[in-house]
Formats: sequence, C-alpha cells, structure tokens
Amino acid sequence: MRIFVIGHVSPDLDAIAAAVEYTEFLLELKRYGGSEIIPVRAGEPNIETKTIFKKFNVELPKLLDEFTIGPDDFFVLVDHHEQTQRHEKIVDDKILEIIDHHRVNLNFSTPIRVDVKPVGSTSTVIYDHFYMYNLEASYQTSALALAGILSDTVGLKSSTTTGLDREIAQKISKKINESIEKLTFEIFRAKSDISGLTAREIAKKDFKVFDFGTTKVLINQVETVESKKVLGMKNELVQALDSVKKEVGATLGFIMVTDILAINSWIIYTNEAEKEVVEKAFITHGIDNVADIGPKISRKKDVAPAIEKTLL
Repeated sequence: MRIFVIGHVSPDLDAIAAAVEYTEFLLELKRYGGSEIIPVRAGEPNIETKTIFKKFNVELPKLLDEFTIGPDDFFVLVDHHEQTQRHEKIVDDKILEIIDHHRVNLNFSTPIRVDVKPVGSTSTVIYDHFYMYNLEASYQTSALALAGILSDTVGLKSSTTTGLDREIAQKISKKINESIEKLTFEIFRAKSDISGLTAREIAKKDFKVFDFGTTKVLINQVETVESKKVLGMKNELVQALDSVKKEVGATLGFIMVTDILAINSWIIYTNEAEKEVVEKAFITHGIDNVADIGPKISRKKDVAPAIEKTLL
C-alpha cells in the first residue's frame, strides 16, 4: 500500500511543507506499519516555496501526476479538504486522514481521521503532533514548519495568528537557531517577487475556489511589498481573472492584493456583480475595478467569510 500526503491545488509554502512534515511524522509514528508514505504536491511550487526548500536543502516533493494511481493507493490531505481544492485524482473513499486549519466542510460516507484546529498554519497543527506523541522532528522538518507558520501568519501578524502559533514558532526558532525576524524578511522578499510573471500567472498565484451555497467563488491572494506595482497592472489582471474564472468554473472571482508591510489589502474585481458583493461585504466603495478593504490580510478569516455571509 502506498500513501500519498498532499496539499491543495495551486499550492503555497504551507501546503507543500506540510506534506513533507506530516510524512516524517507518520513514518516516525509507524501508524501505517510498513506502508510506503510519499509526500507529493498538487501543482507547481511558487518562488517563496522554492526559496525556502533551497535554503534548508530539502528536496521538493514530486508532482502527484508523476505517479500512476492504483487500487491500493490512499491519500492524506494536508492544508485543505474541500472538493474544490483537491487534486482531481483524489476520491473520497481513498482518503485516510485530513490535517487542516481551515473552515470545516466535510461530507464523507465513512469515518476518517480528522484533525482541524483553529490556528494560523497547518504546520502548527503538525508540529504540535510531534510534541503530543513525544517524537523528535528533524532539523529540516523543523525549519520547514517554522517557515510554513511564518508564511501563513504573515510573520505572526495576521488576525489568524494564535498563541500556539507563536509558542511553536519560538520553540523551533530556538531549536534550529533561526531568527524569526530574518526568516520572515526572506519569506516576504520571496513572496513579493513577481518579476517575470504574466498577469495570468499572477491571477493564479495563490487561488482557492469556495462553494458558498450555490455560488462558486474564486479568491486569489497576492502578498507583496510592492502593492502599487501590482495594482498598476489592474487592467491586465482584470482580463486574466475573467479568463481564470471561466477555466475553473467560478461564478465570481476576486484578486486580493495584500501589502504585507503596510498591513492593507485591496480587491480587484471584474464586473458590477462582484463590485456589489465587495462593497456590501467590506463597507467600501469600488472605483475602476479596485476596492480598498483596509487592514484585512487573511483570506481565511477576514475575506472569505465576509463574502460568504454577503452571498448567503
């Protein structure tokens, strides 16, 4: 039996790092005996992910598409669980576990192992498992976990950040002798690198598709220290967003441009219907396909729930 540990499509750093981290945990725990446990990714890594894996000398997981999936293969989902965010090869009855930190939207016909915690990063959930089971994480897994936490919590500044995120980040920082401030700066610099990317690539940089009632909504987030540069590409991004919406079958689509130094976000939309949703959800006023939504920097906690509430 093979078990693939995998994050969501359009993977970010936490999704790919979490697959590596949880693979090590399962192997140390020997939960599945002698089964082969393989970390994989559901898509291409972004610049931030490549930078962190190279920094800590960790090999990037292979794409799931590089494997032929057979009847004896199973999956563990990390950093996601909703159908719209899964790789297309994954079916419900082949899922063994879910490790996540997002809103719960489960509908399985049989019981599975689920651990979803209201924290800022899946890496926090996984590293806490090492403590709970009295296991020692390797240097590389510890480094990836610290980077995953800092990435998802925007340097521990996001509204999603919890005491457990801070506690674990500080413990790892001390263990591997890695400065939280310096690593956060490296992550921010890599996140912001959009050089060489087309408008379409930016529009798909970190997107998730949500089912809000009967409406499928795409929300992409671009975290940057150069918000003016990204917003200056507004016209191209509107066209790209419209195309990506059609590609994934979404009714509504938004690009969330987050300035991670200024702690402020803007939302780019493509039409009047989307403008009305944004204005109602965030009590703002959209002008020329852009609306300033203020210090809301978490898609999970600040943006997606507000849009969902407006639509339902």
